[in-house]
Amino acid sequence: MCTLNIGLVQINPVLGDFEQNLNKVLEVWTQVDGHSHIVILPELALCGFFPADLFFETDFLLNLNKTIKKLIEASENFNSTLIIGTPYFDRGLFNSALVIKKGAVLAGYYKRCLNETLNERKYFYQGFKPLIINFKKFKIGISIGWDCWKDNGWFHFYEDMDIDLLINLGAFPYYVGSFQERQKVFKALAQRFNSYIVCSNLVGGQECWVFDGRSFVIDPYEETAVLLSGFKEDFCIFSIDYESILRKKLSNTQAKKEIEPCKFCVFDEIFLEDKRTPLRFDGKKEPSLAEEEKVYKALVLSLRDYVEKNKFKKVVLGLSGGMDSSLVACIAVDALGKERVIGVFMPSPFTSKESKEDAEALAQNLGIEFLEYPIGEVFETFRKTLGYSDFDVADENLQARIRANILFYLSNKKGYLVLCTSNKSEASVGYGTIYGDMAGGFAPIIDVYKTMVYRLAKYRNHLKPDIPERVFLKVPSAELRPGQTDYEVLPPYEILDQILYLYLEKKYSCQAIIEKGFEKSVVEKVLAMVKRAEFKRKQAPFGPKVTKISLVADRNYPVV
Repeated sequence: MCTLNIGLVQINPVLGDFEQNLNKVLEVWTQVDGHSHIVILPELALCGFFPADLFFETDFLLNLNKTIKKLIEASENFNSTLIIGTPYFDRGLFNSALVIKKGAVLAGYYKRCLNETLNERKYFYQGFKPLIINFKKFKIGISIGWDCWKDNGWFHFYEDMDIDLLINLGAFPYYVGSFQERQKVFKALAQRFNSYIVCSNLVGGQECWVFDGRSFVIDPYEETAVLLSGFKEDFCIFSIDYESILRKKLSNTQAKKEIEPCKFCVFDEIFLEDKRTPLRFDGKKEPSLAEEEKVYKALVLSLRDYVEKNKFKKVVLGLSGGMDSSLVACIAVDALGKERVIGVFMPSPFTSKESKEDAEALAQNLGIEFLEYPIGEVFETFRKTLGYSDFDVADENLQARIRANILFYLSNKKGYLVLCTSNKSEASVGYGTIYGDMAGGFAPIIDVYKTMVYRLAKYRNHLKPDIPERVFLKVPSAELRPGQTDYEVLPPYEILDQILYLYLEKKYSCQAIIEKGFEKSVVEKVLAMVKRAEFKRKQAPFGPKVTKISLVADRNYPVV
């Protein structure tokens, strides 16, 4: 039996920490080297995601080059062939997949379909030819990202070459539904090529991006043969045999075009040899996760990586006794541990007794440090100093800004990271105070609709009931004046979130949303609020993207 053993690896690199990333690569390579012919690591695994203008800094490029040389030298100690994603110089800088073995770079594949969102064309030259690896009877194609799906990629070339295996190095960011979209694309390729598809994806958080890993192998029958863990580093060794591929190809009734590929495309081709007798390993399959669990894990991973990679000691956030701050506190504890989370309760004259009780109960349940700083006296001092006696929205916003000042004072004194607790629904329509409750160093739920906030809170309480039950039941309120509720300004969140989803993510027009059955005056009001709030969002903190169209990562509208 002709068999190919592959070590499939997903890691969480630190952007620019070349030494740590190299050590991580060598450590996992050591673990899988014994019985692997080929070891695969994701796109940009050696430098981390995404360097952007660091590519213009000489020190960064020199360190990158040194690290690649160290990796090539270290490969002398391994028997398997490494395929790893990294930027690479070849008369220009390319987003590359290097094929390394026994002290040499055997080949380099360069990404063709450069990412427009990241403006990759600003930093990389476009790849100009595909790569075929021959190992025993196996014909293996290499790709990065969407190179084998987009029309200007190598889809037709690899199909005509009748490859047996497509290896894809990915840095595919997570959002709700992204994994299903990714699998659908690669299953279609498996069916089209009658081949195995192997996708190694990054893990980790980097500013507004989260990478979920969940690297996979799809067999020629479009079945998921291997699925690695979600939102954490993982690896496995699996085997494929040539006979299973051959049987699928022979059973395929579609006529193949008889063409000579080199006539229409110049390509690189290398031959790998390995005389060892391979062992056969079964693949591993991670259990499927509910949507709430996936989103929650993405938020936890994103916050943990942001804090750890930036070396913050602790995080601090305002606890209001409401749902948003309660969920963010839970995320922070699950990401960092209770010892590194400080909750601050800052009551005003309008704060209810129930809110104080709920905030205290939450802090006690989580086991976090709880501080209380009443703002009533400071609030009145501001008003007297400014000489105004009437009470309006400026006085409401003043309370939020006093609270932000307290949090940032603690941040400066102690070196803590201030967490913003704004959600996507409120940020979309500007229902928040700029430099007040919209302020912070990182916003964990900035891309989470309010209705999803409640779903995530219920999921988290199912694991451990830390959020008081009353928080789920009371009407949302900023408590900036007597009897205030969110619904004085906003429609119910169940309606608001549907309108926002259709407008922001489905790109529906105002009329198209109205035709979905929503009240005309409500739709017009919501869309007007979204447009007016653009200036607030431009100055708000970023947070992880978990929806397809994030206000932070994807929306780019002018303020004026």
